[in-house]
Amino acid sequence: SMIGRSEKGETAQANYMEVLLTLKPDIENLEELTQEMSEDLEHHFSYVQFVPTQPIAMRIEELLEGVKAELAIKIYGDDQKVLDGISKEIQSVIGSVDGLERMEVETQLGQAQIKIIPDYLALARYGISVDEVMEVIRNGIGEESVTQKIEGIRRFGIVAKIKDSKKDIEAVKRVTLRSKSGKLVTLAQICDIEIVQGASFIKRENLSRYMVLSMEVEGRDVASFVAEADRIIKEKVKMPAGYYIGWAGDFKNMKEATQKLLIIIPVTLFLVVLLLYTAFNSLKKAMIILLNVPFGFIGGIIALLISGIYLSVSAIVGFLAIFAIAILNGIVLVSFIDEMRAKFPDVDLKIILKDATLLRLRPVLMTAFTTLFGILPLLYATGVGSEIQYPLAVVITGGIISSTLLTLLILPATYLLFYKDTKK
Repeated sequence: SMIGRSEKGETAQANYMEVLLTLKPDIENLEELTQEMSEDLEHHFSYVQFVPTQPIAMRIEELLEGVKAELAIKIYGDDQKVLDGISKEIQSVIGSVDGLERMEVETQLGQAQIKIIPDYLALARYGISVDEVMEVIRNGIGEESVTQKIEGIRRFGIVAKIKDSKKDIEAVKRVTLRSKSGKLVTLAQICDIEIVQGASFIKRENLSRYMVLSMEVEGRDVASFVAEADRIIKEKVKMPAGYYIGWAGDFKNMKEATQKLLIIIPVTLFLVVLLLYTAFNSLKKAMIILLNVPFGFIGGIIALLISGIYLSVSAIVGFLAIFAIAILNGIVLVSFIDEMRAKFPDVDLKIILKDATLLRLRPVLMTAFTTLFGILPLLYATGVGSEIQYPLAVVITGGIISSTLLTLLILPATYLLFYKDTKK
């Protein structure tokens, strides 16, 4: 475990701790174990916030959004107490939304602070200025250097601090100052001194304070949950002027990635069509290959449904890989069909399609099985980072199977529909 550490290039407060667990290889249901451990910890330590996660996933989420949860609401504003009130109101209105497993507010209070408030009447009575009091506080408690010691080219600050000032508040109260009349006055006589619970840390983003309300969603896709929860918050929670919320975590990352893909994918499709047209000098053949791409997606979609995984960024990357594999299989088969037609111009097209498919069966299957065997270790991985690799492996596995089978069956039929009336 690591507490308040900074030895790995990152800093954390003293009230933050990471516990890294090494699990046995024979664990069958990791989600069930995680749920059971979380419930036990919350039962025994109700005042502590626990966020179960994987090291790589947590680092990515923390670096991208500054939160350690898969889904969170950032509440922005200036006043810490107002932020706390808004977070409690949000918890009450979305607590019954279907799919919400639990919610936790990131605790920011809990740091003991010495609060010193000058008594201006007492200061005036003894003839002591606020600057004199602040100078004693800065030097005695804040440990600001009062002078310097010079040794050669090196300078050392000399601090005249009050003994045990940060351990015993009575030591602070007994600090004496000399008034203009020469009378000695204790700090307690001219100031109200008390210990209060302040913020252990203050987070800022876009020049505004924010508080994090983290949550876990089970049995439902995050996108639909966020849509419903956001609608309820806008309808039932009244935000003061200058206060607003923002969604963070995997959902935001996925939304941003999806928006980029909406631009990248059409451009990619256009370039693929252009390259196919250049290679075959035929728009028909380019369309034949592209029409078989959705059949590859069918296997990926079915694999996601069977495994119970929702669409994520890694799953989208898997679909892009399936797109490339389906295009490659189509190019191989269409090129060989054209070669067969050029060699045997008088043979019936159906016979050529049948023979070409049978002759290309082995290369296509070898390509598919090579990729499949390469992706299987990711499918059964249980180590660190496996939760990111698993959706990618599921999509590619299902997509390879469907793409290979349907390419060998559907593509020749599509080719026949486009060229049944041509002799050559």
